[in-house]
Amino acid sequence: MTSFSICVLPGDGIGPEVTDCARRVLDALALAGGPSFTYQVQPAGHGTFLADGYAMPESSLAAAKAADAVLLGAMDVAQIPPGGGDPLGDMRKGLEVGASIRPSRAIAGVASPSADIDCVVVREVTEGLYSRIEYMVDDNAACAVRVITREASTKTARLAFETATARQRRLNPAHKKGRVTAVHKIGVLKLTDGLFLEAARTVAADYPDIEFETRNIDACAMEMIREPAHFDVILATNAFGDILSDIGAGLAAGLGLAASGCIGDRWAYFEPVHGTAPDITGKGVANPCATVLSAAMMLRHLGQPDSADAIEGAVEDVLATGVIRTGDLGGNATSAQMTDAIIAALEARL
Repeated sequence: MTSFSICVLPGDGIGPEVTDCARRVLDALALAGGPSFTYQVQPAGHGTFLADGYAMPESSLAAAKAADAVLLGAMDVAQIPPGGGDPLGDMRKGLEVGASIRPSRAIAGVASPSADIDCVVVREVTEGLYSRIEYMVDDNAACAVRVITREASTKTARLAFETATARQRRLNPAHKKGRVTAVHKIGVLKLTDGLFLEAARTVAADYPDIEFETRNIDACAMEMIREPAHFDVILATNAFGDILSDIGAGLAAGLGLAASGCIGDRWAYFEPVHGTAPDITGKGVANPCATVLSAAMMLRHLGQPDSADAIEGAVEDVLATGVIRTGDLGGNATSAQMTDAIIAALEARL
């Protein structure tokens, strides 16, 4: 039987609750004949900073590197003071991940502003405007440095084209031709976005079966709302991709169903897009679907597409019935009840 070791970083707020739900689904998959899993649960986040003085212990990062994949919960990084550690930044640097994949797709049975959205934002996550290089010019002015490198842009572009190729193969033949849309603001950011687009065009030449186009960030945001069906894979620098991926989540079914993965050449980690939700922490009512769907993305990355499809399908089956809903989806189900329903639907599929 195929077995995987998973490093789990539950994080803060509802993070431990939703990662426990995802583990229950993975274990149900194993009991039904799928791959099996062992877990290493490690501390990281604001709570870890309060307890130990640093938010990302070296032992946690070492465990993440030793595992086959990493599953994260939400982390309250905004509450960690300077010098207290940057768990997400440390993960991205330590695991050498370069890009985030965030799918947005309307799901039957869930009300959403757009029934036509089915796209993926591939976002560079190590540099750009989030380079963390800031300084005070004087008492009245501060600067943030936007860093764009050819190496990071090329890696992210290649992941975007590989994602478009995989979607083209996996989706039904009636699906639109694979397309990558590179987002920029070259009229203002001539050098940095010029380099980014140059790298993207160079990679595009290796994928003649995938259409390549460019959009200004503001035009792309507007067109995602007016014509979401146009987009397949959106390639973006760090800050632009951060914004567009939340637009995609809002057009689909909200953050409670928004999954993501950060991918590198060797390591990867997967996490829900939502935050720590302190207002509902400990109440057992958080929506676990985003974390469960992140676990499905993890399985696909581990070369288990059938298992990934089964979990995604189980989530869709539950949502399509409209019977079980957590509060963010207009219902009153608990996290456990939603997880139980997903497991039942999963078992029915296997």
